[in-house]
Parts: sequence; C-alpha cells; structure tokens
Amino acid sequence: MTRNKENKTMSAVDLVLLGLVQETPRSAYEMQKQVEFRNLSRWVKISSPSVYKKLIQLEEKGYLTGEAVREGKMPEKIVYSITPCGREYFLKLMKFHAADTVQVLFDFNAVIANLNKIPKEDAMELIDNIRTGMTESKKYMEGVLPHRSEIPLVGRTIMIQQIEVLRSLLDWIDSFQAEFQEDRYPAKKE
Repeated sequence: MTRNKENKTMSAVDLVLLGLVQETPRSAYEMQKQVEFRNLSRWVKISSPSVYKKLIQLEEKGYLTGEAVREGKMPEKIVYSITPCGREYFLKLMKFHAADTVQVLFDFNAVIANLNKIPKEDAMELIDNIRTGMTESKKYMEGVLPHRSEIPLVGRTIMIQQIEVLRSLLDWIDSFQAEFQEDRYPAKKE
C-alpha cells in the first residue's frame, strides 16, 4: 500500500479516539465531551458527528468493543473499551503519524492564493479578517492555558505550540500585508 493510500485509512481521528479509550472505557458522549474539553478540534479535524461515526467503524474493525450499560434510570449507553487488536492499531497509528511528513495546512491559504483576483481594497479587508481570526485564536489559547493546570504536559505543550504558531502567523501576515499593499498588480473591476 502506498503512503498516500495508507494515509486515508490511518486517521488522526482514529488515533485520538483510541487514545481516549486507552485511558479509560468511555461512551461516545463522554469522548465527544473530552474532545471539546481538551480543545482537540483545534488541532485535529474532528467533529461530534465524526466521533460517533468513527466509533462504529472502529468497533466494526475489531479495535473497540462496546458494552451496553445502564446507570440508574438513565437511558442505556454503549461504553467502548479498546481490544488487544485496537492497542496494536493504536501503536501503529502513533508510529505512522510520528514518522509522517508534517503538513502545514490552513484554509485561509485558499483566500491568500486568490487575493490578486479581487479589488485591492477588498483584498486588504480579507487580510485584516484573517489577522483578526489569528489574533482571537491566540488570545483564546493564552487565556485558557493558565486556567487548565490539570492538563498533563502533553496537552499543555500542544497549547503552547499553537500559541507559538499563531505568533509566527501574525508576524507573517503583517509582513505579507505590507508587501501586498505595495504590490502593483492590476486592480480587478467589480
């Protein structure tokens, strides 16, 4: 199997979910709450619907087992545990992603790549919007970090990494905007 084809099946979402279940058996709802609490969706493309869908797939592949549990008068829920096969797959995912080429993907780059196709004043506004988004993300991360002392080192270091990336991006966007402002590309008509 080529690396690109393997990449499609070796999902970082699988790694996140197997890691959560590796800590302790959990229901889909508990995992979704952990994803939210740990801000994992800021680092890995993972959504609430994908949590539920992926858990079913992981169970079908034999990486997880689900057990129906009822607590008091609460509705029955499925609590997932990792299987020995799941532990092997978890380690395989860890090794795969640790050795994979680092990709730096930002959705706003699609905007940057097309700025010369719109009037300059609109382009400058979009650059400001991108900077605002970066600034808000950085402020959020800086505000959360001091109040999450219970986060283990591995989680805190990712938050610090994200703050540093955002600092670099803010420096980059300032430099780019100054250069873009001076660029004399033909303005597009509305």
